[in-house]
Amino acid sequence: MKTPEKILLTLIFVTILGCDFKPNRNNFWTKQSKIDEVVNFEKTLNKNIEIIEQKVFLASSVFPKVDQLDIAFPLIVKREGKFLPLYAEYFFTSEDSILQYVSYDWEHDRYGSYQAKQNLWKLESDKLTKYDSAYQKIKEDLIELLSLPMIEDKELEKSINQNGVEVYSREAVWEDEKTKSKLKLFFGDQTYRIRWSYYWK
Repeated sequence: MKTPEKILLTLIFVTILGCDFKPNRNNFWTKQSKIDEVVNFEKTLNKNIEIIEQKVFLASSVFPKVDQLDIAFPLIVKREGKFLPLYAEYFFTSEDSILQYVSYDWEHDRYGSYQAKQNLWKLESDKLTKYDSAYQKIKEDLIELLSLPMIEDKELEKSINQNGVEVYSREAVWEDEKTKSKLKLFFGDQTYRIRWSYYWK
C-alpha cells in the first residue's frame, strides 16, 4: 500500500508532466487554412501569444513540394511549458497565405547560438527518461487526433551516429492520401528535441 507521501509525489509528477501538453489533441492545428485562422487558434491557447521572428527554410527532403511553391518565412509561436517549451512553426504560401506545412518543436532555446547552448546540452543529456515520457504523451494525444500510426517505434532505439556518438530516437508516422505526419524524438549529440511535422501533399 502506498504511503501518503508516495501518493503525493506521484500526483505532483503526473501534474508536472501532464501540464506541458494539455489540452491534448486540441493543441495541434491540422486544418489547411489561412494563416490568420492559425493566429486566432494560437490566441485561444494564450491571448498574449509570443511571436518570434526568425528566418527558417524548408528542405525538399522534409517537405517534397517546397520547390513547387513560394513559401514565406513561417509564423513562429512560442508556447511555454513546465518541462519543455514548444515552438510552433507554420509555413504558408506567399500569394494566398494558405498553410502548407506545420512543425512543432519541443525544445529548449531552439534558436539560440551554439555557444549559448553548451551548458544547456550538458543539463539535458541526463534527462532521457523525461524526454521519452514526454514523447509518449504527445504520441498518445496524436493517436487520439489522427488514429494509430502506420509506423512506430515501441521503445527507444539506440545507435551510433556518424560522429561516433551514442544517440537515442523514437519515431511514429501517419499518412493518408492527402496528408503526412511524423513525430520524432532526437536525443544526443547536441540535439535534445521532440518534433512533430504535418503537411498536405
